[in-house]
Amino acid sequence: MKKISIWASGNGSNAENLINHFQNHSEIVVEHILTNNPNAGVIERAKRLNIPCFVLSRAAFRDGTEVLCLLNDVQFVVLSGFLQLVPANVVQAFRNAIINIHPALLPAFGGKGMFGLHVHEAAIAAGVSESGITIHLVDEVYDNGKILMQKTCPILPSDTPDNLAARVHELEYEWFPVAVENFIMQSK
Repeated sequence: MKKISIWASGNGSNAENLINHFQNHSEIVVEHILTNNPNAGVIERAKRLNIPCFVLSRAAFRDGTEVLCLLNDVQFVVLSGFLQLVPANVVQAFRNAIINIHPALLPAFGGKGMFGLHVHEAAIAAGVSESGITIHLVDEVYDNGKILMQKTCPILPSDTPDNLAARVHELEYEWFPVAVENFIMQSK
């Protein structure tokens, strides 16, 4: 059985979607959730879904030692709205085994500070015709790793950051579990 650690900093809707996707999977299981935000909505979702959830300080995540202890029995890490750079020692221990989702078509609109509505505001302001999601492997640089999948949606002339975000979320819910599953199954 391949075990996943999901990391989230916010609401946790993508984390819940992943948990539901893998709930009865024969080869993949969500082991736990880690968060760096003691007020994150993902904590309540984890309780409701009976998934262990650990809240670690931002400093603990920066150091990585405690994180690595919690990942002892895990083979893959999935970042699901996790808003902190993964420390180099964790990246090294899980090289090519950390997957992230980004709400834009990388390399555009990526990097530090590019999350949530900031990404959608930037895409609309740049006048690009489409946005979407990028699912990629994580390395030591924000939004830099090998791209596993990209899916697009149009940016309409009437779009606001909020309604563009809603269309991008639809792509996330549909494709993120598929990309994670495909990557893990091909990594046997």
